[in-house]
Amino acid sequence: MKVKVKAKHKLKSYLRWDMLYILDKIDQGGEYSNVVLDRYIQNSKRDQRDIDLLVRVVYGSVQRRKTLDFLIEPYIQGKKVDSWVRSLLRMSVFQMVYLDRIPNYAIVDDAVTIAKTNGHQGLGKFVNGVLRQFMRHPLRSIELIKDPIKRLAITYSIDDWLVEYFSKHLSEESLELFLASLNEEPLISVRINPLKITQKQAIDWFNLRGTPVEGSPISSFGLRFEKKTPIHSDLFKEGALTIQDESSMLVAPLGQLKGHEKVLDACAAPGGKATHIASLLDNGHLWALDISKRKLKILSDHLDRMNLSDRVTLHATDALKYSPDFQDLFDVIYLDAPCSGTGLMRRKPEIKYRKDQTSIDSLCQIQDQLLEKAASLLKPGGRLIYSTCSLVYEENEYQVQSFLKKHSNFKIDPVKEEEGVPKKLLTEEGYIRVWPQVYHTDGFFISRFIKSKD
Repeated sequence: MKVKVKAKHKLKSYLRWDMLYILDKIDQGGEYSNVVLDRYIQNSKRDQRDIDLLVRVVYGSVQRRKTLDFLIEPYIQGKKVDSWVRSLLRMSVFQMVYLDRIPNYAIVDDAVTIAKTNGHQGLGKFVNGVLRQFMRHPLRSIELIKDPIKRLAITYSIDDWLVEYFSKHLSEESLELFLASLNEEPLISVRINPLKITQKQAIDWFNLRGTPVEGSPISSFGLRFEKKTPIHSDLFKEGALTIQDESSMLVAPLGQLKGHEKVLDACAAPGGKATHIASLLDNGHLWALDISKRKLKILSDHLDRMNLSDRVTLHATDALKYSPDFQDLFDVIYLDAPCSGTGLMRRKPEIKYRKDQTSIDSLCQIQDQLLEKAASLLKPGGRLIYSTCSLVYEENEYQVQSFLKKHSNFKIDPVKEEEGVPKKLLTEEGYIRVWPQVYHTDGFFISRFIKSKD
């Protein structure tokens, strides 16, 4: 979005101008909503009430983008509309349809002022006309769409191809529950550092201070917060807690670490799993790799905060090019592979519109190469834990099957309910597949291989 000088000065006090600016960063700048919002919140001087509204509108406008376009379209009538103006219309209509405490006149007044100031007088009239027409007419009926795939895609605001894809793997009822879950507000998930505190001690600590919290239903390391993030708490500052989604908390314990092992985390950043692995070691050691120096710096800071730095060696390198500076192979390797991120569509709703089959095919090739590399670095009898935050079968089950066909010296080491994993998350093959609608977490996939000793 090209920002006019007068807009920068005149609109700086407008909360809805901030909303639009952030939406443009997401839609046109290609950034992730959670990252842009975190950055805004850290630097904002606005009060908490304004920040809460901004987060709700930004997330909602991205989550419901396809639905909003469907509702707005009759009033645009095929006119060419700049991307920032379309974002302005989306966020205005989102507030009218999905929020009930804001008067429509306030929404329209701000939208018209923003359009005139960053555009021109005619643009202000156009925005005013579209929004006032929208207010005068009943909502366009989605139920009249005959094609069931298109109807679901617009109802739940997701690309058609993803609806069609998941309809092949889920029942009609499960598909709707899954799609609906993608528009839920994500919970704030936190993992304890078991070297400093237990789950019960952490829950008691927050309850004593009047902060609502509950234990994770899928991980004994996890805590759930509905609203207030605990990152400003003393427990977080002291390294007793770290931010991590509950699904990914399932990964580290699957290595069945005794504490003395040589462990590799092949794709370590941003570090939730790496710090978890490190906390389960004693006189063992973790080698953590990532291609991004910036992300490794964040991981390094978390390790320092949690007093785990002496257990971990960081390497800024591509795992495919990594060669250990010692002769022994690794006892356990964790490969949390680059993926489509389709399990994160609640937390990063823009993923619903950015992915296609071609991009997934490219990722599958990278995953295949990383599995080959990991296999070569694992000692006989060792465990390889492969995980993704994807729900696409080509990146998960099919990838595992392909790997096993090429490696007769590897077999699946089935994950069992006795390991503390809820039965609902276990597949017949012994994989973990987490659908977001089941426990209101991120979607996730985990499989565990064991390398034969022969």
